[in-house]
Amino acid sequence: MAATSTFFRLLLLISFVPALVPQGTVFDVELLHRDSPKSPLYNSSMTPFDLLQAAAVRSINRASYLDNRIAMKTSADMQIGVLFDDWEFLMWFSLGTPNPQAVWGVLDTGSELNWVDCAGCQCFNRTSTVFNHNESLSYTELSCLSDECKSFRPGHCTNDQLCVYHYSYRDGSYIDGLFATDTFRFFSLDTFNYTSIPNIQFGCNFRSLNTRNIDPGSYIGMGPWPPSLIHQLAPKYISKHFSYCLNNLNGGVISRLFLGRGKPTVAGKASVTQLMTQDSYYAVQLNSISIPGEFDISLSSRGPRLTAGNIIFDSGTAMTILNTQVLDQLVKELMFYITLPTLQTGGLFKLCLIVSSTQQEEQLPGLWFSFAGALGNFRVRPENLFRWFTPRVKCMVIMGTNGLQVFGNIMQQDVLVGHDLENMELTLIEKNCTELYKS
Repeated sequence: MAATSTFFRLLLLISFVPALVPQGTVFDVELLHRDSPKSPLYNSSMTPFDLLQAAAVRSINRASYLDNRIAMKTSADMQIGVLFDDWEFLMWFSLGTPNPQAVWGVLDTGSELNWVDCAGCQCFNRTSTVFNHNESLSYTELSCLSDECKSFRPGHCTNDQLCVYHYSYRDGSYIDGLFATDTFRFFSLDTFNYTSIPNIQFGCNFRSLNTRNIDPGSYIGMGPWPPSLIHQLAPKYISKHFSYCLNNLNGGVISRLFLGRGKPTVAGKASVTQLMTQDSYYAVQLNSISIPGEFDISLSSRGPRLTAGNIIFDSGTAMTILNTQVLDQLVKELMFYITLPTLQTGGLFKLCLIVSSTQQEEQLPGLWFSFAGALGNFRVRPENLFRWFTPRVKCMVIMGTNGLQVFGNIMQQDVLVGHDLENMELTLIEKNCTELYKS
């Protein structure tokens, strides 16, 4: 009877096997900012000041977490940011066969593991959507003898020879899960069609304890090493390239992630610099920050803790974080250059300006960030450099650190940020992300 049941289960599964995906496909996936009206965290009572202040605190927390993770050089402890409420973007996808189950997952370019909270999980977050793996015919738990488990550093064996993982943290938080595979589906905003990819490796959480905050219950890792999503998709289904275009971070306008390389994702005048990896991060070499003809501030060739490059490009950090000495020099130069009156807020922001009219707002400058490489000069526009603090005050979205430097997502708005993992290049192309959505 058991053999007959297994036979019909396999027969039913075969009938739902997705069509082959041609190599060279580009998946475009909607990204949702945490402060969007569509977000589960949306709070209509938050003012621009509240949003900016919250983003600054999240940025400090995440930069500290990234810095500590490199310092600890661990494989399991502090591997992913599950205990922090410091994420920025959600990515929609579904998994399972024959009835795919939709979930929102945190997009993290600084981690490798894809994971979801599974049905029956003794999890700290009781409100997030859970994946009922028992209803999926394509769900398979991986053996600890499998190559996938052997290459997964936190993986270890149960008595049943299954591959399990345990992530623990210094505050007592942890997650436990089974390493498994299933069919993932991605919805295209261009074609309004779904693309299914079989046998995506992910963690199926069955237990967690969090002593601080909650999370949406799912993560998608886009780091440079297995088993991140980009590493699993490339080169079998797509080119080893992903990019994103972030638009109107606090509003309801759609941002997008592109998995693979296509015409809309590479067209335009690009700034190109060498892309380097450290642990789970994407690093580049920032040589200087300037306003041509006014000042030029040089940066150290090596960042704290980094073995290559001196700044991390990260979609999960809102503010840009620079060395305190560099920031102090930058603020001094800008205060000399800008004629607008300054305001001491006594908080996290080092430069705030009183802006009382459109004419005064037009006096705010952009900055040139000169990265290593012949085409490495990139201008950050004034609207990406200064954000409203109050109705008459704008503050610069760069903060100071004595640790890891991070190029944050506010300064990446309306920029197509491409990660070419074949040629190891980072490309920056100015785009109107709304228009890119219509293309």
